[in-house]
Amino acid sequence: MTKKTKILISIGMIILGWLLNAIAWTTTNGPTISSICLLLGLGLFIGGLIFLIINLTRKNKETKHST
Repeated sequence: MTKKTKILISIGMIILGWLLNAIAWTTTNGPTISSICLLLGLGLFIGGLIFLIINLTRKNKETKHST
């Protein structure tokens, strides 16, 4: 994958995590759905931030494999 694609995926993870947290705090379907949305949202948000930082600081060292 290219660096641009990885950055877009990490930004998408951050946005999706934020939206899942919003759903967790506003839903009235019960504590099970809220807990699942909250945990997934926090995981995606934090994972997306870490993935974004790694991708922004990494040099562009894509190796081409010959097959």
